[in-house]
Amino acid sequence: MKKVLIVTRTFGKYSQEPIDFLRKNGFETIRADTIDPDVLKDVDALIVGTHPVTAEMIENSRLKIIAKHGVGVDNIDLNAAKKKGIPVTITSGANSLSVAELTIAFIFALSRGLVWAHNRLFQEKKWEGTIGQEVSGKTLGVIGFGAIGREVVKKAVCLGMNVLVYDPYVSKDSVRLSEATPVDDLDHLLGESDFVSLHVPLNESTRNMIGEREISLMKKSAFLINTSRGGLVDEEALVKALKEGKIAGAALDVFSEEPPDSNSPLFECSNLITTAHIGAHTKEAIYRMNMMAAQAVVDFFSGKIPKYVVNEEVIDLLKRKGLQEIS
Repeated sequence: MKKVLIVTRTFGKYSQEPIDFLRKNGFETIRADTIDPDVLKDVDALIVGTHPVTAEMIENSRLKIIAKHGVGVDNIDLNAAKKKGIPVTITSGANSLSVAELTIAFIFALSRGLVWAHNRLFQEKKWEGTIGQEVSGKTLGVIGFGAIGREVVKKAVCLGMNVLVYDPYVSKDSVRLSEATPVDDLDHLLGESDFVSLHVPLNESTRNMIGEREISLMKKSAFLINTSRGGLVDEEALVKALKEGKIAGAALDVFSEEPPDSNSPLFECSNLITTAHIGAHTKEAIYRMNMMAAQAVVDFFSGKIPKYVVNEEVIDLLKRKGLQEIS
């Protein structure tokens, strides 16, 4: 019997179906809160969330497939997986709607000062009004036009927002079809937008892509939103900008270190909204991620090349081993 190690708290939390699906297909499931390298020597597949999967872990394992419970793979050493011919899959599109909805929620919360207003009345018992602004007619700058970025654009357009999109890896025509305006220059987007929202993966080219210089290009009345990966934003530069009023505010669902230190200067910024990486945490998104990750494992051991393999270099190797592509 093949063994699957599951290291993500929400797998099977709201529905027994993904667990039953694996067991029905002949897999023994093992749950854990962390990855024990010794356990990896005795399992065939890994379903993982945000826990680090290092080169050493992979090299000394008997893993045949790694199924990411989500889309960001910056916690997995893809090069080590490639060397061992291990496909790494993602649950593409499963959480797009949920993350996009959180992004839109942040736009409303920032524009109307909802968190500040709640705290003043509910915690401090002070009846004080706050002057917000309407979202309709404002400009949203979307950095990254992947599945989540597209959903954000779709919703923002419906709200009457003007949307600019910066993504050098997608065609301008596809952006225009969404009723948004493609821009070639990130600096232009930063300078024109009332809200800037990040939707790109974290890698060496995107790390700290929003730093002191980029923030200085934004309007003093603008807001920065990050529901993607914490490392995209230079947090020290953001704190400085928020405290000095260089931008009006920000909303972060993700941090460079998770959880952030309780003494982080971010928590000194009254114009910052923070949540604990909850973008994909809806029952619907979790169910979709559960089933897609489980399906990838089942497909692989059924002799099929699973969908959404991110280290595509291994696909030819899998074909030579006789695995068939899913039509």
